[in-house]
Amino acid sequence: MNINSIKVYIITMVLTVAFSVQKVDAGGAIYRLSDLTSQKARITISIPPESLDENGVAIAYYHLENGRVLHIGYEIKKGAPKKVSLDYDLAGAIPPIRINLIDINDQDWVPFNDIKEIDAKEYIIHLRNAGIIKGMPDGSFRPYNKITRAEFMVLIVKALNIEGRVENTSQFEDLEGHWARNIIMLASGHGLISGYEDGTIRPDNPISFAEVSSIISRAFSFKTTRNGIYSKLKKDMWYSDSVKRMFDVGVLSAEDSLYNTFAEDNPINRADCSMMISRALSTY
Repeated sequence: MNINSIKVYIITMVLTVAFSVQKVDAGGAIYRLSDLTSQKARITISIPPESLDENGVAIAYYHLENGRVLHIGYEIKKGAPKKVSLDYDLAGAIPPIRINLIDINDQDWVPFNDIKEIDAKEYIIHLRNAGIIKGMPDGSFRPYNKITRAEFMVLIVKALNIEGRVENTSQFEDLEGHWARNIIMLASGHGLISGYEDGTIRPDNPISFAEVSSIISRAFSFKTTRNGIYSKLKKDMWYSDSVKRMFDVGVLSAEDSLYNTFAEDNPINRADCSMMISRALSTY
């Protein structure tokens, strides 16, 4: 499903996907955002399904900042329901809005033990609160680990809410028995990824900035129009237009620390991938 068919008021959905087969919930609430009408959205806040204790969630407050960020304070407490909804009037909002969940009893809480000092912290927290990503069994996120082509396709397919099963997987020679076979075939069927001339798709290869930029450029429809000049970007390559577009719409920025050593063919890490997806979900 192309982003054009998703209401602009929905910036993300609760998804059960991580960058790794091994994953663990790090505590805190998650949310799901859906549209009721063209001017009203429903935000459903819940305790992660892995939680088996008696705690539930309650909304303490909410307010909109600069028309773009809806801050929602919540409290985890015993006896509260596992799920609570807020029907929010979007009058005065500038969609797509971003949801910022705040635990009122621990406002400095972060979901992973290795992201407190990194530039991409807010984006990682955003995707975690949206239920899109999870961490590792040791409570870490491992932000500087590389992402494979298969792992990224799981993320983008879930983010676009593409569903279904593909029975014929003979298109690519190296997908037989692969854990992400169905996801990759769904992505291929929607034009998000293609294979190589030798008939492979190389699912376990690291994915690069160029490849991620190309996929996001095809998957999302941005209305923002700029035409910046970026000295570090290569010209006349297959990916040049897509990478430049990521900078023009603000999914990447020359002010980002990654720009200091930016190269399109570099493998992308988990932190930078989180930043790009988070920005893409809330970029006009």
